Amino acid sequence: MNLKSKLFASAVAFTMVLSLVAVPASAQTTAELTAQINSLLAMIAQLQAQIAGGKTVTTGTTFAVDLTVGSKGADVTALQQFLVAKGNLVMPAGVAMGYFGSLTKAALAAYQASVGITPAVGYFGPITRAKVNALNTTTTTTTTTTTTSGAITTPGVEGTLSVTSNNSGLVSTVYAGDTMDAILGFNIEAKTSDIAIQRIKLDLGTQTKFYNSIYKKLYVTDGSNVLASVDLNSSTVVKDGTHYYVTLAGFNYVVPKDVKKQMVIKADLYSSIDSADYDTETYPVALATDGVRGIDGAGIDQYAGTTDITRTPSISKSLSDSADMQISLDNSSPLAQDVVASNGSDNNELDGLTLLTFNMKANKDNLTLQDLTVNLTYSGSGVATATTVYLYDGSTELDNASVSATSLTAATASFTDLGFVIPKDTTKTLTVKVDVRSANGTVRTMAASVAAAGFTTVENSVGDSLASSAITGSATGYAMSVRNVGVEISLISKTISASAPQVGGTSAPSTSTLTATFNVHIKAVGNSVILGDIGSTTPMFAKTGSTNSFQLFMNGVATADTLATSTSYTIPSNCTVIASMNSCTLAEGSEVTVPVTFQILGRTAAGVPVSSGLYSVQLKRVNWNYSSYSDFMNGQADWRTSDVSFP
Repeated sequence: MNLKSKLFASAVAFTMVLSLVAVPASAQTTAELTAQINSLLAMIAQLQAQIAGGKTVTTGTTFAVDLTVGSKGADVTALQQFLVAKGNLVMPAGVAMGYFGSLTKAALAAYQASVGITPAVGYFGPITRAKVNALNTTTTTTTTTTTTSGAITTPGVEGTLSVTSNNSGLVSTVYAGDTMDAILGFNIEAKTSDIAIQRIKLDLGTQTKFYNSIYKKLYVTDGSNVLASVDLNSSTVVKDGTHYYVTLAGFNYVVPKDVKKQMVIKADLYSSIDSADYDTETYPVALATDGVRGIDGAGIDQYAGTTDITRTPSISKSLSDSADMQISLDNSSPLAQDVVASNGSDNNELDGLTLLTFNMKANKDNLTLQDLTVNLTYSGSGVATATTVYLYDGSTELDNASVSATSLTAATASFTDLGFVIPKDTTKTLTVKVDVRSANGTVRTMAASVAAAGFTTVENSVGDSLASSAITGSATGYAMSVRNVGVEISLISKTISASAPQVGGTSAPSTSTLTATFNVHIKAVGNSVILGDIGSTTPMFAKTGSTNSFQLFMNGVATADTLATSTSYTIPSNCTVIASMNSCTLAEGSEVTVPVTFQILGRTAAGVPVSSGLYSVQLKRVNWNYSSYSDFMNGQADWRTSDVSFP
């Protein structure tokens, strides 16, 4: 018999004798005897757990007083912790430390005898104090982590166990290198009596790969606290028939009467798993039949559990290897607009024009953006061009790159060695800005975009480059209309309303009215501009013809301009009137806000009612300088009203 076995046998024998002689048998009731037996069973379970494996206990106490039966306090607790660590004392389940009783006295006597202190009578005096203090009150033994939860409060009562599936808090996919992944959950309910759960047996399926290629360690937990664990290997996993089983024991977890507790099996995975082992194979984990064993208040073993309580988590390569990045347009990316580049010695430059704001989301791992290509596209007969592209994280410039033209309508800017980190499951937002040069009086639009193919190097947390298939999405900014002289236009507000529904009849049919109002802000940049009023040959807001400023929609579809319409607006007085031309001059740098109203009637000029539906109005063009215009807003949702029922 080895030392551990001797210690166990001696402790059990001693404890049983001590318990049985404490009170004469004739004076004990059946319930009292049963309670003592249950207490002994709990002690035995604790001793078995201590013999099995490893923890370190440090009391941190230097003893200075004598202790004997009846002593209380922190010194007694420290002494009891020392004796537990030495294997001489097992505290009964549910009994707190801090009182020196007959059990502590017997344990102390056993320790004194083991180290040659005489007389070994269980009195903690100067000789024993010196011995313990000399050990610096720190001892290490080889015991597994063991959890004792509460004590049975229903002595003598027989109970039953019920086990049902509970997948709350479990993961659907586990990754190579993961630790403590929750892979199987179930509820344990104690009925009639408290039940101390002391063993969980699991069915690992039919493949040895379960424990030698996929999972390397299992834990039984109450969700957060580890009750017991086991390394999976050929020594701990047992084959029975065609299936492999493992047992987790050495704990004493009390489920109170009529209470339901969730138990969760967690797992550590091998750091490297061959994809061939999980591409076509699955690895279910289940409770074995009667896989949960507990002891009720009557000291009777109770069993429950069925292989129907099973789960098959998906297995995947490590998070770093399975990481991916998603690219998308950010909501703050600027909308299409007129831009006037009027700075520099030739009044044709603009620095830091924002073209694009985009998002990068790192999934499953920290990702590092190293190399990136920004694409530029041009259209129109103007000659404005972007010369330098800047990449910003908020207000911080990450880098800048020169523009390389690939055609008359396209160019690129390449960024290298950025070293920009996007933390796991986090979205980072970057902004693309450009320096504009050589603008003239004719519009040239420019837009920026990024696409998955342009993210040429993105590295995971171990320094490996992501495959091209792991980078998805794109972001394309709205086109900016660039010239060196003109207007900057923005929308302050928009409204739409319909008057009361019209009434039919031949004598005096009524007509409803649809009214849309836009408040438009206009600034002259680079030079003064001319704005035509309603009487001009080219009014700033026209209602028909090639210079029409509005588009009517019915049920979301653009409709032909065949309705009787009217337009009304007044230009503020700081625009200097040119009476002969029914227009005014807005000086360079001056600004006006013009409310313009577009109205249609519910009947045509011939008195025929218009078709019923949902109507909206789009402001699509602003005319200025007689022959110039801005139409960047055409097709932009922000320049279109909501729908109203009409007529």
